[in-house]
Amino acid sequence: MPEMNYTPTQRNYLEIQRTLKRVQQGHDLLEKKRQILVSELMTRVEAARRIKEQVNEAMQKAYRAERRAAARCGLSEMARLSFAARTEPSLSVTSHSVMGVPVPRIDCKPQKISLQFGLMAGASHVDQVMERFLEAAPLVAELAEVDNAVFRLAREVQRTRRRVNALEKSYIPQYKKVLKYIEEALAERRREEFIVLRKVKSKRQALMSGKPGKASFSAR
Repeated sequence: MPEMNYTPTQRNYLEIQRTLKRVQQGHDLLEKKRQILVSELMTRVEAARRIKEQVNEAMQKAYRAERRAAARCGLSEMARLSFAARTEPSLSVTSHSVMGVPVPRIDCKPQKISLQFGLMAGASHVDQVMERFLEAAPLVAELAEVDNAVFRLAREVQRTRRRVNALEKSYIPQYKKVLKYIEEALAERRREEFIVLRKVKSKRQALMSGKPGKASFSAR
């Protein structure tokens, strides 16, 4: 931030004017970035709301299947059978950039579901539990991706807003204040120089006209 100790010269005035222009351009770019980030954030907030509804519906189906299986074969038998499950989703995590903000991309692909316990008494219900939870897995992964993106984008929006506010309320006004101070100092200097020139001109004219009375104070 500039300090109010600049020497009021035309060179300093032009230098600060160029600096102010760059700061204003930076402010405009940051404001555009903030607007784009807010738009991206709102899009993902809406996506998160929609996916949460789908996840809730899928998990309700899974828990209903779990309760049926527990009633059919008991919790201890379900726990024993779960150790023999051979199906799990394939999960990969990468990242991409949104206006310079790295956000994750989570890809969840369940393996092909096949009956594993259906030939055992009551174990077909355990198959259904596994099937329902595997169906919910991609939605849970998608929700985790969107929620993480919402958190990171919201944090960047706040950071960008603070920078925009700092430029608007502190840096830009301070630069303008310095420019005004130099403008006024230069204007005052020009007025003083103009007055001095008028006095010099008046004295010279008095001397040339041969009227010593009018030029008496210059001879002192």
